[in-house]
Amino acid sequence: MIQVGIVGSLAVIKRHTDALGKIQDIRITGCWIPNDEGGLATRAETGERCNSAGQITSCSDALIIATGDEFSRELAIHALREARHIFVYPGIARSVNEATQLVKLAREAGVVLRAGKTGNYNVKGLMGALHDRADINMIELQHDYRIPDHARISMPDAVLADLEVISSLVGTRTISIKAKGHCMLSSEPDIINARLEFDNGCAVNYNCSLVAAQNEFLCTLVLKDRVLKYNFITGELTSSFVLQSWDPVNEPIHIEHIWVGNPDTLTLELTDFFSHILSGPVFQSMNENGFEPFMLADRILERVMKTLVRCS
Repeated sequence: MIQVGIVGSLAVIKRHTDALGKIQDIRITGCWIPNDEGGLATRAETGERCNSAGQITSCSDALIIATGDEFSRELAIHALREARHIFVYPGIARSVNEATQLVKLAREAGVVLRAGKTGNYNVKGLMGALHDRADINMIELQHDYRIPDHARISMPDAVLADLEVISSLVGTRTISIKAKGHCMLSSEPDIINARLEFDNGCAVNYNCSLVAAQNEFLCTLVLKDRVLKYNFITGELTSSFVLQSWDPVNEPIHIEHIWVGNPDTLTLELTDFFSHILSGPVFQSMNENGFEPFMLADRILERVMKTLVRCS
């Protein structure tokens, strides 16, 4: 039985508690709800009331830290030094150096570090439909956001969520990044165009816009014998062109319609996290580095800021 502590708001605790309730051999032993001063704002609905970082660490084998403030970073460092497994989100690190520090501490302690996804897109379902992701030659990824007046979304957050998709699909080292940005509504970039090349020969053309009229997330994948178009919002693999002949006159094109459902992605992530813990307490992390998408986003945004073009 793994003893689990959760750090975050009441809404975050409820979401993770619901997901943990579907996993066997898990027991929530403590919850911490930090306010702006880093103290306890209110008692959680589940688990023991914890009043200090030491208390929630001592009553847990693993921590889920779902906030991104300075206190949470200090708690993650403290927990790793106490050899606790941790599930965090990339936003907990403010820089690549801070992300690298967490990875280093986890490796030294021999514990499981998992950087959870910031988005809820069903990448695993798409990969299952592809059967062999090494077959991908090119990816065109377009993400257009419609931002309501009450919403708070920044280009770094948007890029990070999208790069989680790219890194999961490609799963190999980046060898080349070209990127530029445009400002349409403010002094910060709200349109990014980037091209990434990977050492397995796959190339990715990526477009992210925060000023589009509608919210859509579309992906085109060029494989050896087919081209797939996937809608991450609806979960529909809308077309599959299977090239069976290069005869320009009689070449058959078969159109398929596949529905890739969107399961409980958080439960899948947490199940994977705890399965690594149960299989043996050795260092594990996503994509050989728990913050690979974070580091990739940092490199892209660095290039964008160097080549930024202000639009009048």
